[in-house]
Amino acid sequence: MKMKVSDLLPYKQVRYQESTNAFLPKEAIIPLLQEKDTTTFCTVQEGEVVEEGQVLATSKELHGSVIHSSVPGVVSQIQYITDPDGRRVHAVKVRLQGEFSLYGKPRKAVDWKSFPPSTLRRIIADKGVVNTFGRAVSLVHQMDRLMEKSKPSLVVRLFDLDPSCYVDQFLAEQFPQEIMTGIEILAAALETNRVVVLVPQNFAPKKELVLPQGEIEYFKVETDTSYYPVGGKRDIIAHLRRRRREGRVSFKDLYVDSTTIYDVYEAVVYNQPVIDKFIQIAGHAVYGEGILKVRLGTSIRSLIGEFGGFEKDGGKIVVNGILMGHNVTDLDTPITKEVKSVIIIPPKDVMSPASLECIRCGMCRHVCPMGMSPDILYGHYTFNREISQNQLNTLRNCSDCVLCNATCPARLPLCQSIKLLRGAINEKK
Repeated sequence: MKMKVSDLLPYKQVRYQESTNAFLPKEAIIPLLQEKDTTTFCTVQEGEVVEEGQVLATSKELHGSVIHSSVPGVVSQIQYITDPDGRRVHAVKVRLQGEFSLYGKPRKAVDWKSFPPSTLRRIIADKGVVNTFGRAVSLVHQMDRLMEKSKPSLVVRLFDLDPSCYVDQFLAEQFPQEIMTGIEILAAALETNRVVVLVPQNFAPKKELVLPQGEIEYFKVETDTSYYPVGGKRDIIAHLRRRRREGRVSFKDLYVDSTTIYDVYEAVVYNQPVIDKFIQIAGHAVYGEGILKVRLGTSIRSLIGEFGGFEKDGGKIVVNGILMGHNVTDLDTPITKEVKSVIIIPPKDVMSPASLECIRCGMCRHVCPMGMSPDILYGHYTFNREISQNQLNTLRNCSDCVLCNATCPARLPLCQSIKLLRGAINEKK
């Protein structure tokens, strides 16, 4: 079951028409782990002078994680911090100093069409591009795994997974030519012959998004984003299978978003490593809101300060969306490749985190788009209540849409319990 977005969100959605550059951080705090399921090793030492765009950490895996310095300066410290995802990770602190080698310099586009697919993939990997369609993962590492088993299609989502965010749709609307070029680059690197581009029904780009003609087959599909959920892999597959020509998609295809496509464009066309991101700052607890182009390693505190600071005491700071995101308690938490939005919610709009007992209303079952019974799975995980094997088998169907949490009147952590139960069963295997 899908629900109207207006019934789920405490605020009206805002459509931004422009962005501004955030102030450069005096000290960038750059985590050395910014992806899922990967490890890195640091390539610099305390006291070392680094250039803008210099590699700070890399992975031993082929096409694994690469982390670059977002500013020139001196490595003042290497220490553990808590990242926006709540993980304790090593981070390099770079004190701003010296001359920029990329920022403010003239840029010259390269003729990427002369590059073979292997070269395109190497560039994308070397520049540290991650896929932020879901949890951040190395884009080329993901491509390699898919290409080993089949010839995947490319599926591009030009709207945001969480309806409280407006970054992916903003990029697609404000930079349509760059996005289209990025799609062409990634299609060539993937060596695919089929691309599906999903656009929202209210899509209003500055210039028309013209799909290219050639050997690759392109499809543009409208999606009604006034309902939720619509942007996950399962939702997209179900949506496309109801259509005739575009219905041939599966979990074996590559799914990306506008943020990933824009980073691919910057990496290949301008040889730009991923050192900055477009970030939405919003919420009723700050004086202003908008979209900033932010250097990685900039603190959340600094970004809130650019809009005049707190209008009221911030009750909750949520990263990456009110529905799909997670709380951050430390204002000095740095921006990473995975972050798209920071929403600051005042205390009066924050629901009580206290959980009550399940009242057996059945709302979680009613709204679950996968036909699951979140209350039964929660009871099994929390209280060790017996359930059937068929109920346990439904765990793999969960799309993490969190509709069960959003509608539960007892405020039970249903989605979190399902994730933990799924993880515990996978560990036993």
